[in-house]
Amino acid sequence: MQDLMRNVSNSYKNFSSGQKKIGDLFFKEPIFLAFSSALEVGRKVNVSESTVIRWSQKLGYRGYAEFQHVLQRKLAEERIEQVEESETPPAVEQSFFANLLDADIASITQLKQTMDEDQLLQAIDVIGQARNIYVTSNFFDYGLAHFMTSWLNLTLDHAELLMQGDGQYYRQVSDLNSEDTLIAFVFPRYTKSVIDTLQTVKDQGTKIILITDSADSPAVAYADISLEVFVNSNLNIDSYTAVHALIASIMRFIYVKEHAKVKSNLAKVEEIYMKKEIFI
Repeated sequence: MQDLMRNVSNSYKNFSSGQKKIGDLFFKEPIFLAFSSALEVGRKVNVSESTVIRWSQKLGYRGYAEFQHVLQRKLAEERIEQVEESETPPAVEQSFFANLLDADIASITQLKQTMDEDQLLQAIDVIGQARNIYVTSNFFDYGLAHFMTSWLNLTLDHAELLMQGDGQYYRQVSDLNSEDTLIAFVFPRYTKSVIDTLQTVKDQGTKIILITDSADSPAVAYADISLEVFVNSNLNIDSYTAVHALIASIMRFIYVKEHAKVKSNLAKVEEIYMKKEIFI
């Protein structure tokens, strides 16, 4: 952490007046910079988001995200050292844990403030009208895609997971047309395979609902509807808390809009649960 502080201190004389405000905030509240977006940092000191990004680049980083990852790692290392030296390590660990949770809370708050609800409602309509629903993702986001597919298949009974490498992939792709809908989870790091899938099904007229991290995502060009949700990286570990919150909201909207169908399908499954005495 000390080397990072020296870097900011040595660069301070070369900062613009706005960048000096960010430098001052860094020395006062490094944790705020570690777990807040460039936009949030800029708002706190009354400068633009681009000023925050240029400030991090002046320190030698490619952008604010890279600087933030380094800062998070440095803070974590510092906390670990404090734990090793402290006689009361639980308090230190809890403080860092609280910071991580605060970052997730901030991500959900950002989703609440930035989500285009009209786009979200359009997505619900498209899902409800689809002949078949397919869900795909980068391999990093496989868990999100699998979870969403399982729930959609349980409630609407015509959803399939579409992943390159699966033996059914090309059969599924060949069957896609304009009556179908593809839901795609595309978060960094973006893979060539998921972009290839989007391009292929787009050429076949399939409607694409994209869930991604920003308007700069390479997948946006193929989307009919794009839902953007911020993914917070803490210590280079992506937190999908806000993405799960969005998925839960989509599920609830579908439950309300397609209530009769969902209720009927869930009742059939519940009957099997009871017959087989699945639950204690």
